[in-house]
Amino acid sequence: MTDSPSTDNYFQGTGYALWTPTGGAQRDLGNIVECELTPSQDKLEHKKTRGGSKKTDFTQYNNQAMQLRLVLDEITAENLQLLLMSSDPSANTDGSKTIRLMSESVISGALEFIGDNNQGQKVHGIFPSVSFGPTGSFSPIEDADFGQIEITGDLLATTYTDGSSDFGTMTVTPQA
Repeated sequence: MTDSPSTDNYFQGTGYALWTPTGGAQRDLGNIVECELTPSQDKLEHKKTRGGSKKTDFTQYNNQAMQLRLVLDEITAENLQLLLMSSDPSANTDGSKTIRLMSESVISGALEFIGDNNQGQKVHGIFPSVSFGPTGSFSPIEDADFGQIEITGDLLATTYTDGSSDFGTMTVTPQA
């Protein structure tokens, strides 16, 4: 990897994601317009109350969480299934597919993001436990651009046999 500062470290991210539902087969989610990871945690501060004013003398972080937001522009029954909490789409005799809205309480599985950009370092994320919920949006009428599906999920902590736990891994590979 190139140390900063270097234009080799500039990044113009592109890539694709593979979704493997729990108990199902891996599939490509199609074109991704946006992909965001948002970490969060609660900050607990201890205050020393001696000496005339309160001063923070210890900080601890609790309740770690990680959220994933994807914006997809390939409108498929399988992609809508993630947002609308549907069981697997039913195939109809005319070639269409039907999903039952909010028929599932949990949509879970594993997600892998593979960076394939030409400029900058490539990012590869493996998230072994993801749970999608009905927290995005879809508009069947679009006036400005191509239609999109926004889905939001939580990366869930995975505990390993050695007792450690995390939300997945990110590997950064230098550009060729």
